[in-house]
Amino acid sequence: MKKLVFSLAVLLVLLGAKAVIGQDFKDQNLKHLVIGKTTLSEAAALLEAPPLRSSVGASGATGYTWQYIQSKASLWTGNVRSSSKQVILVFNTDGTFQRIFQMDGIQLPPEDLERLFSQPAAEHAHRQQNQVNSRAVPD
Repeated sequence: MKKLVFSLAVLLVLLGAKAVIGQDFKDQNLKHLVIGKTTLSEAAALLEAPPLRSSVGASGATGYTWQYIQSKASLWTGNVRSSSKQVILVFNTDGTFQRIFQMDGIQLPPEDLERLFSQPAAEHAHRQQNQVNSRAVPD
């Protein structure tokens, strides 16, 4: 009987596989981020996971990436299911949240999308353009 149970357990393991990249995070908590106030440690606590990687931009602001990719395959049926989600949050040089830089596989309510993504991105682009214009040398 023990051999049969062990054989069935091995068979079940061999017939299904799961691959994961990153750590799952609570994307529904993105709506609680506050521009100019939320810190990286507070964001990690809200998302219930640390960021997977970071990169520093030319302005000194840092982008932190949360990413989760999951694939499940069944050798028995041949089905493969994958899901992924990713968000890059930008933090100012003072350590406070600036904006969502990129988001994939995540749905936010329109008002939160506007507040955290669209409006800050437009303001950032406007500031960048003003910096370029102020550096221009008159003829």
